[in-house]
Amino acid sequence: MRIAWGLAVCAALLGIAACDPAASPEPAPTSTTTGRVTVPPNMYGADPPKPGQCLDTSNAIVVDCGEPHDAEVVSTGKLTATSMPDEATAATLTMPPCREKLAEYLGGQDMDATNLVAMPLWPNEQQWAKGERWLLCTVAEVGADEKPLHRTGSLEGALLSNDIYRFQTCSVSSPSREARVRRGPCDGPHLGEALPGVISLGKPGSPMPSTEAMNKTAAEKCPALVAKYINGDNKEISAAWRLPNAESWARGYTNLVCYVEASRPVRVRLRNLGPITLPS
Repeated sequence: MRIAWGLAVCAALLGIAACDPAASPEPAPTSTTTGRVTVPPNMYGADPPKPGQCLDTSNAIVVDCGEPHDAEVVSTGKLTATSMPDEATAATLTMPPCREKLAEYLGGQDMDATNLVAMPLWPNEQQWAKGERWLLCTVAEVGADEKPLHRTGSLEGALLSNDIYRFQTCSVSSPSREARVRRGPCDGPHLGEALPGVISLGKPGSPMPSTEAMNKTAAEKCPALVAKYINGDNKEISAAWRLPNAESWARGYTNLVCYVEASRPVRVRLRNLGPITLPS
């Protein structure tokens, strides 16, 4: 299984409705490999888990969601590929439908502003050779190392309320200047906070807009989201955003994510901060 999220970045001072695309670095695609799960023969194929059930993937077992687990089943399906795909191809095939199901399961489209990610599971080579074609779409909460955390409780409907802030992505790296968002705790030193109100740039399978067009959309919309989030203007805070690159677009990441970015690290959330000086 593989999670991918490659990004181009750009930023603007709060209130400035323009950004120079040439100043935006074009990073190499970022991906996280969580490791192939070894499962007993037909364990998932013959008796697949049901949506809402939770998994301990290291032991390939279904567990009660009140017990520690690292994945929660969102939907089940079948792979239609005629030959065993490599991981990159399989991710491109499975991530878009799994992300669609995940948005429905979580109850909203703002998952890309959180640490909740789609994690498809599919057969390994030995299982494929035995005719297994199962697909499990699962959701995982990832930590600073981008690996799934062991957690308790169900994530169904997690984006329907202010619970979204329990899972909000906070970045210890600069969202506007660094190629990769490095997650960190929101109550620890961080520079950026991803904002609810993720902006759709198209549907999976549609042509990817130009970087210039995506930046134009971001420059028009992100400053307003930042002002609403912090409840006013603040000279020490800027609007930033993250854009999909070609690889992530092909995998269904067809959104841009706005960020609020502080001029120096803070240990508290910037939500409703207003015009006051950044806390030390």
